[in-house]
Amino acid sequence: MRVCLDRAVVRGSLGVSLLALACAQPAFAQSETTDESDIVVTGTSATSATKTDTPILRIPQAIEVVTVEEMQDRGALNIREALKYTAGVYNGGDDSRGDFNNIRGFESVLYVDGLKRNYGFVYMPRPEIATLERVEVLVGPASVLYGAGSSGGITNMQTKRPQFDFGGSASVSYGTFDRKEATVDVTGPLSDTLAARFVGVVRDSDSRMDFTRNDRVVAQGGLTWRPGEQTNIDLIGIYQEDHNPPNYNVMPLVGSLLALPGQRIRNSSFFGEPDINRGDKEYTAVSLLATHEFSDAFSLRSSTRYTWANTKQAEYYLATYLSPGGPLDPFLPGTTAVPRNLFAINIKYRTFNTDNGVAFKFETGPASHQLLAGVDYSYFKQVSGQAFVENAGAIDVYNPVYGTAPAPVFNFFNTQILKQTGFYLQDQIDFGQVASLVLGIRHDSVSKVDVGAPVEKTKKTTKRAGLTINATSTLAPYISYSESFLPISGLNQFGSAYQPLFGKQVEVGVKWQPTRATMLRVSLYDLKEDNALRTDPSNPLNSIQTGSVKAKGVEFQANYNVADDFSLVAAFAYGTVRLSGQDRQRDDTPKYLASIFGTKTVELGNDLSMRIGGGVRYTGKLNSDPFGGAFVVETPSYTLADAMVALDYKAWTLQFNAINLFDEVYYPGCSAFGSCANGEPRTVQGTLTYKF
Repeated sequence: MRVCLDRAVVRGSLGVSLLALACAQPAFAQSETTDESDIVVTGTSATSATKTDTPILRIPQAIEVVTVEEMQDRGALNIREALKYTAGVYNGGDDSRGDFNNIRGFESVLYVDGLKRNYGFVYMPRPEIATLERVEVLVGPASVLYGAGSSGGITNMQTKRPQFDFGGSASVSYGTFDRKEATVDVTGPLSDTLAARFVGVVRDSDSRMDFTRNDRVVAQGGLTWRPGEQTNIDLIGIYQEDHNPPNYNVMPLVGSLLALPGQRIRNSSFFGEPDINRGDKEYTAVSLLATHEFSDAFSLRSSTRYTWANTKQAEYYLATYLSPGGPLDPFLPGTTAVPRNLFAINIKYRTFNTDNGVAFKFETGPASHQLLAGVDYSYFKQVSGQAFVENAGAIDVYNPVYGTAPAPVFNFFNTQILKQTGFYLQDQIDFGQVASLVLGIRHDSVSKVDVGAPVEKTKKTTKRAGLTINATSTLAPYISYSESFLPISGLNQFGSAYQPLFGKQVEVGVKWQPTRATMLRVSLYDLKEDNALRTDPSNPLNSIQTGSVKAKGVEFQANYNVADDFSLVAAFAYGTVRLSGQDRQRDDTPKYLASIFGTKTVELGNDLSMRIGGGVRYTGKLNSDPFGGAFVVETPSYTLADAMVALDYKAWTLQFNAINLFDEVYYPGCSAFGSCANGEPRTVQGTLTYKF
């Protein structure tokens, strides 16, 4: 369970800024069956793989793009929900502490505008959907591009930028859990060379757990200076304040998955302390993003961000593994009370990222080159005080009584500083209509300082190679090899450091884009990560490193999207993820994932139209077997349905979204230590939007 791993393993994690790959791609012909003005660009181009607006068809790696329009159609309220129809991405149940998306069985790393946002398990606010233009998922190891990163891939969120055409929108919404929200987004020119944008969000809401708020205030402003066609400079600032204590619900097996009639615990039951559980978070960031073309053959890209973040979080939560009767009898003798733990943290984060690269274009015979060279640097500092009490009193899970538990006493103080410098070199070679080749190499130097402990230094060189065959103007088979490198910050529960993770992957696939509105991908991959983390079978709050993880699988993704007509996204993934020495699927990792979502617009006349849509998501069964077969818990597969209906009249839109439409009772994951994560109930949201 995440609640066990996160507190034991990380107090922050190490990462680096992004390699700015300014690679130009050749134009390519396509068969056009739809007017270009009707196309909603979805999955046809991406910046995460090359840091330019590169056609996905010519990228030798799996990459998926989710636009803001798609997020709105699906009723996505966070990044986790935005990616639930993406092949190979598994995100289990909702958790207000963060957007935890697993890609090909490995947790993704979050980036904003190509610069790393989350250094491991950090207690910062979750990103706000309304501030984003799109989300790009780069699947597989990407350290040559992004430095220290996950073996599964990265999730790069693209911020909304100012536009030189005036426009915007304002919306109000109301939904389940008394969720009230207002959003405004306005942009336009201030002069011929200067444009501005402002995005604001205010939310007042309860959550799926009793006594738990989900409030938010966001203000994001941006300025774009464009003195000429060769120069573009964006200055973006954001302030975000959240008040949302942890809202995941961990319940005993016998009160959830294995409950007898009349013994199932209410979904909204709260096992913390109303006066103690808290999640107060502030986030402020300022970014400067610049590009300049000195000539057709020489260009510069620079991205820099400074971040301040402060969090105060505390929670009492169930600790079924402490029950004397074992996982099937979690209660204290003669009662229906279950032991609890207390965890609290007050923490301050300061982060500086900068990434600067230059690109040179030249030709050698029939081949065109774009050589990229650059350097990035990141500085991450966290100062924290923590409190942890194991077996901090029990609570009756059927009739909870509050107010008897003590407030946290902070007894662990830590200052940690992470520094990373990366040098990168890449050549993208274009052989015209025949093929394109990407070759890259990168060297990272990392230092980690825990005040009072010796400095830890790590150096690593990672490589990447990818070949795309231009079989036709619309069909592109590819093969690639890529590596990842991820140092792990913090110490385990016994004060020992972890070894860095190292991943490598071979991927083959084919992409087909018969029209601008259509993109299909099939990928096969073979991925291995050394020094893998796994839950300590003798202590669920600790993680140990032994051996490796091997992941193999196949993915299919299809996207079709035409504005004011019809859209469809379908995804399927099958993957085996196994720890070395084990001949079974890794705990809490499904083998099968499948989903489909579509929308259709119907013209009703007199400027009135209706959009209807819906989707189905399937997640395969999961196992929990930390004791080598002594006690195994199987979490059943589940299928959930989502739906939307919207009325568009001139500049007005009234939209309703339902997530888990049929209010299916399900469990995203259950543990052999005696608990289950509770699935989300049906949620309905109505939104009225005016566009101008």
